[in-house]
Amino acid sequence: MNRRLFFAGAGLFLLFSLLSCKKSPDGPSDIRIRNKSGVLFKNVHVDTSGGEHNYGEVNPGGVTDYYRFDIAYREAHITLDINDVQYELVPVAYTYEVPLGQGKFTYELSIADTISHLLAIHVIPDAPLK
Repeated sequence: MNRRLFFAGAGLFLLFSLLSCKKSPDGPSDIRIRNKSGVLFKNVHVDTSGGEHNYGEVNPGGVTDYYRFDIAYREAHITLDINDVQYELVPVAYTYEVPLGQGKFTYELSIADTISHLLAIHVIPDAPLK
């Protein structure tokens, strides 16, 4: 009897473990950076609120490798240096944002304002995650 109870408990534990291991539809998201400007981006740092990553340097027109984030949105907190001046993109708030979801995406970055040192972003869905 104890043996049956043990196997029943182990079976239930396994069932609940498998059911709770589903991927979230909110992520993960693989993000890469494309430099849409004519200048070198240095120290490109991305914070999606679901992770952070420093992509390093991105040449004009260049594209980085993908990096996985637990969750990502159409906007992210991004900082980078251009000629030793820090440029930034600050999202208004993630409260009402819809996650990009599971997939590969490109954050195309360009310069929005050279006086205020602001960036612009355009998100391109590239492919589903395999």
